Amino acid sequence: MLLEIDYSWTSDGSSGGLTPVHLASGAIESVLKIQYSTIATTNSISFQTAQSSAGPWISEATATLSTAGDSTAAAIRVTGPYTWMRPYVHTASTGTYTLRLVAVS
Repeated sequence: MLLEIDYSWTSDGSSGGLTPVHLASGAIESVLKIQYSTIATTNSISFQTAQSSAGPWISEATATLSTAGDSTAAAIRVTGPYTWMRPYVHTASTGTYTLRLVAVS
């Protein structure tokens, strides 16, 4: 039996790690969808994993976000297994980010 995970974050563009998510049974396939409004500077968001909510955090993949256009989207695909994950916004920038993790375990 596969368990589906669907978790969302909203960020104001501040830099740093967002709230970690615990996937108790471990994720095996996942995608982090990133949608953002117009941002002031080019930015990047990493898909980070760890063995506990305290870290240490490892960047599995990173997506670069461009300042061009409104409601632009990017996606990061990561295979597991992993039990903790969080998005990490590298540079502070004005704008709103909506991030959604969809995974199966």
